[in-house]
Amino acid sequence: MTDPSFYYAIFKKLQASCGSDLASGYGHLNDDTSDDLAGGFSLRETQGIYGLYKSLQPGATGAAAYTADGVGHLNSTMQPLDPASTDPLQNPLYVMLKASLTPGGAPGNAAGYHFVTVGTQNWPVMPPPDLNGLPTNHPEWVEFNSGSHKLIDAFATWISNNKTDDSPKNPPLTYAALRATPPVKIPGTPDTGKGLFPILFVCSMPHDDGRRTGDGSLPDVGPNHVPANFWATSQIFLTDTMGNTVDPPTLDSQAEYYVAAMIGNNGNWDAGRVSSQPKIYVTCEAMAFNSHLSPGTLLPALSNLDTTLTSGTYEQYSLSRQSYEVAGFRFAVDTVFANIKTAMTNAGITPAQLGGLSIDAWVRASHACVKVLIMAGEDVILFPPAGNIPFTDKSDPQKDRHIAQHNLAPFNISAGAKKQLVWKNFIVDQAGAGLNGLLLQHALPADAFQLYLAIPTAIYERYIDAKGSKGGGAMRGFEVVRETASKPFPDAVILRQTARDAQLRVADHGREPFFGMSLGVSVDPAAIKGQRLGDIAMVHSAAEGGVVGGFTLRPKLGR
Repeated sequence: MTDPSFYYAIFKKLQASCGSDLASGYGHLNDDTSDDLAGGFSLRETQGIYGLYKSLQPGATGAAAYTADGVGHLNSTMQPLDPASTDPLQNPLYVMLKASLTPGGAPGNAAGYHFVTVGTQNWPVMPPPDLNGLPTNHPEWVEFNSGSHKLIDAFATWISNNKTDDSPKNPPLTYAALRATPPVKIPGTPDTGKGLFPILFVCSMPHDDGRRTGDGSLPDVGPNHVPANFWATSQIFLTDTMGNTVDPPTLDSQAEYYVAAMIGNNGNWDAGRVSSQPKIYVTCEAMAFNSHLSPGTLLPALSNLDTTLTSGTYEQYSLSRQSYEVAGFRFAVDTVFANIKTAMTNAGITPAQLGGLSIDAWVRASHACVKVLIMAGEDVILFPPAGNIPFTDKSDPQKDRHIAQHNLAPFNISAGAKKQLVWKNFIVDQAGAGLNGLLLQHALPADAFQLYLAIPTAIYERYIDAKGSKGGGAMRGFEVVRETASKPFPDAVILRQTARDAQLRVADHGREPFFGMSLGVSVDPAAIKGQRLGDIAMVHSAAEGGVVGGFTLRPKLGR
């Protein structure tokens, strides 16, 4: 069975158990240079200079600056974790924490001090117990150590397994990067004398401030504040289980990743349970690669101590005002793809709608999209989505700050190969009622690239072909071709792009809300040497012409 994540399930719970957040500081969350850094070690970041992996802070007035009742001086020779030992009982922090959970109260001496001895050093029991040696003043710590999945047990297992740090390792997800450029305060935000208002959002772009057109903030930021290709600019990343950001061209069987999503608070007060505000709940849905929406499955939250849960809600325990944080979800490829197949089956998708491929074959050959949604965390929704639309998993990221979507996949080109034709399958859904548009955008050199679309024959005839479609289907900038080097699925009408900004008008297909298509890219590697390659975007619009979604392929030249 997979172990809980250290960073998302253990470390963030240790932070929450301190009883404060990074904005106000308290105990182990004070600034690392503060004389009030409790115990001389910090829980602000996993690899901080006085963090769990390091030594205690020597203090402002020398190595003996910190003292603890019954322990005496704490000094820079002391380390919360023993780097040479995977025995929990030889790691002081585990022993200190475990002692706080002693039935009947932590051990104490005649003077009422509570401490433990590891090796030759005395350490204070943590969290600091009450006069009876009980951790009653730390409700989060008590809660996290209740039930069948206890934080202290997960901490012991993590130590035994070599104390691996799986926190995000690359900007913009690192501790330093998240705090380098905090969001700019929204004009018109009430001061704290008029109430405490967190303003939560999922980042749809770098340096997102949570503002959206039509949200009532003045002056209005306009319809272009969030980029039109928000699915490619969203700050949602795939990392490996060590926290390194990755961009795999294929999601291979048995592989496991984390989905790491930047979330923010641009309100006038800190958010989350630690700040006595509503709990912050975040979900992440993985879907078959698509141009807007497709059947999907909720991913397990990495905040879970119980890793047997197949889906779940991520809790962010604290989110300081004007700050960013990272929410994490587990992406086990085999499990996710199996659940997507079930969702596609339950949605009534048939092989005929996938050009003759089975759902199993379609999913095994596909990539995935993810969608992250803040479900709760604000008592009052300041600057609500345009039209006061309740935020749901179908909300528009350009209008609703609570949701972001990532539909971006690498497109690998083999530099040494001859001319090649590669297909990327995707799902098209009916967005709203009426005609939908699919607009193909790119600026690739015509002498090196040729783009194609493949559509199941019956779908093409019913919803796109102007001769057969009764609902206004049409195409511009494409021509039907009879032969190509390959097909993505057996039953396919192949269209070749003949003009920039080629577009399909897809008739209302509400009775078949999902069907498959494929984007083909023919490339001559010899013709692109030294050239800078741009993205390929498929933009999906609704009947009124507004962009509702899309996906982006990012060509990469490899060997």
